[in-house]
Amino acid sequence: MKTEMIIVIFVVATLALATGLYAGEVTLGPDLKIQPHYKPGSGSCSPGRGYSFSAEAPNHPSTYPKVNLRVFNGEVIGFTFEVPAKEGWKAWYDQPEGKPTSHDGSIPHYTQTIYFKNGPTAEEYKSAKGPYGK
Repeated sequence: MKTEMIIVIFVVATLALATGLYAGEVTLGPDLKIQPHYKPGSGSCSPGRGYSFSAEAPNHPSTYPKVNLRVFNGEVIGFTFEVPAKEGWKAWYDQPEGKPTSHDGSIPHYTQTIYFKNGPTAEEYKSAKGPYGK
């Protein structure tokens, strides 16, 4: 009986620690920073979307799947996840089924864009001074 009680207490304590301390929603604060290996892409600012930043590594070609940051005035406002079209379509992708995108010599791929904050308005877009807001 004593051994069973110890096992029950151990299991309850383990579950409490595993679910209580680490579970729950994550709140993203205003301190999201552009990591040093992310650089502005070749495109310009887009209304509602900001600028696209891609990870760059010397002597390493871009690979898929990959994540691009969406940035405005030096602040990360979201990200775009790119998946090769050959992996198949999912209902949450930005493009319709069978219509992958391709740009700047990239392979055909689907994207899913998620924003933490609103992108630039049409007015902000027109007055954008570059991806870092300078």
